[in-house]
Amino acid sequence: MNRKQALSVVIPAFNEENGITGVIEKINGALTSVEGLEYEIVVVDDGSTDGTSARASAAKAQVITHPKNFGYGRSLLTGIDHSSHELIAIIDADGTYDPRDLTRMLPLMNIYDMVVGARSLPKQTLFVSLLRLLLKSIIFYFTAHRSIDPNSGLRIFTKEMVQQGRHLFSQKFSFSTSLTVYAALTHRFIEYLPIPYYERTGFSKVSHIRDSMRTFFLILSMALVFRPGRCFLAQTVACVGVMILLSCGKTFIGFERWVEFTTIWLSVNLLTSFGFISYLLSCLYGQAFRKR
Repeated sequence: MNRKQALSVVIPAFNEENGITGVIEKINGALTSVEGLEYEIVVVDDGSTDGTSARASAAKAQVITHPKNFGYGRSLLTGIDHSSHELIAIIDADGTYDPRDLTRMLPLMNIYDMVVGARSLPKQTLFVSLLRLLLKSIIFYFTAHRSIDPNSGLRIFTKEMVQQGRHLFSQKFSFSTSLTVYAALTHRFIEYLPIPYYERTGFSKVSHIRDSMRTFFLILSMALVFRPGRCFLAQTVACVGVMILLSCGKTFIGFERWVEFTTIWLSVNLLTSFGFISYLLSCLYGQAFRKR
């Protein structure tokens, strides 16, 4: 079966009235040029307070409205649930991606389970660049997958993959990263295609520190399910490393302070281990409950 003949394009939108019409028109212009392609455009209005829904409807897209703002990931899951086709494309409503890149990505879906648009980001600050490097390093440690752009918002993937792992995906901005990590942890075939990245229309809702913390804990929770050994190994190495440093510094900080720090550190590690085990047990319970 040729998997590229039917595509659902899902666009999450929150107060994007200035950019949504142009994005829909560009998607139509790009995809109508693909011979034999059946496609649909699904816009999920995530509780917007402006004219996002009205403009998307006027542009002939299928519009689904959330009664209140819930998050980027929840919007994508809603759109995927309402999609008609097995292949899903996601793209932002702010004009940062060129929909014509979808036509280059589509043929690769005959080979891969997911194709990701790898952005060119030359204007990043040093802080953001370091956060991205840390994110890629953490993903590589837990998955052994070198992700060029783990949180790109332009990608095509199979609906089946999302349906299998949806209980692990983020409801917020980390959805894209969680999808990348899940695909790598479940040994899916992933390809990256270099794409340009443009200035957005409107204002960004991303908070780098807040969303980076959410992403870290999300990756850790998924790694606990699929790679628990690596989680405990990282914890053990950190514990041993700090104990060595404390032992070396015992003469400088005094014996009583050394005992105090050591006790606190060992307590933190013990509580972390209990937290890991509790999370794994909750995942097993959730899996058993879903099978009923």
